[in-house]
Amino acid sequence: MNKKLLLAGAVAVAGFFTLTAFDGKTLAQQKEEIAAAVTAKLDMLRTEKTAECDARVQTEVDTRFQAWQAEMAAAPAPAGGKGGAKKGGSKGPKVDPLPVTPPPTKVDPKSSKMEGGTKVEEKKAKIEGQAPTTDKKKAKMGGGGN
Repeated sequence: MNKKLLLAGAVAVAGFFTLTAFDGKTLAQQKEEIAAAVTAKLDMLRTEKTAECDARVQTEVDTRFQAWQAEMAAAPAPAGGKGGAKKGGSKGPKVDPLPVTPPPTKVDPKSSKMEGGTKVEEKKAKIEGQAPTTDKKKAKMGGGGN
């Protein structure tokens, strides 16, 4: 009889554990709980790793900045010119301005029309101050005379 009593007790304990272990939840409810727990753990791990990464990046930035400051302090100071320190910008290379040429002397267009001469060379000569030869003028006019 002891065997039957022990077997009945074991079945009762196993049944009790199986009925109370799941709290009467369905399979879908259990999967939702597991997914929520996993998501919470992943979020916690993600924030922890992000904080660690940010700390490492900040220390690297600090060391590089310190090295850059030391490098700039060790570099010789630029020689002072008459304009002071040059400002660096994205304007590109400096280009010298073109030489300024004086404007041509003004010639009254009405007076040049009256003087005659339609050739470009004659007009240029008049502007420069050289008088054209009178033989060409006479040949153009076709005038006769003595």
